[in-house]
Amino acid sequence: MPGAIIHLMTGAVLFLIGRFSFRSYFKDDQNHRKELFLAIICLTFSLLPDFFLGISYLTNLEPAAVMMPYQVFTHLTLTPIAIGVLIPIILLDGKRRPLWVMGAAALLLHIVMDLYVVETNFLW
Repeated sequence: MPGAIIHLMTGAVLFLIGRFSFRSYFKDDQNHRKELFLAIICLTFSLLPDFFLGISYLTNLEPAAVMMPYQVFTHLTLTPIAIGVLIPIILLDGKRRPLWVMGAAALLLHIVMDLYVVETNFLW
């Protein structure tokens, strides 16, 4: 599992991809508001499954080894729940569909990165 910086960089890259892929969605007077929502969604969903691990590293209340079962539980439960919630939202919310598509992409890319990228430390 890669560190926080890699996840944040992935969210930022997905924001840029979404911003340029869905140009027609961002062509109105609420352009900056929609861009802010896209950035928040991309960054949130790229970090979401590692919630407990991030708390452990930031607060140092418990060692990472103690928090690891919670992190695994979060990955195994929160990720399918988030995907299960995102699919109906993508299908039903046509007005903001590009935002939710990029959120689902960020979540799926997070899972792929956790499977294939080797962890070195919290930041990298």
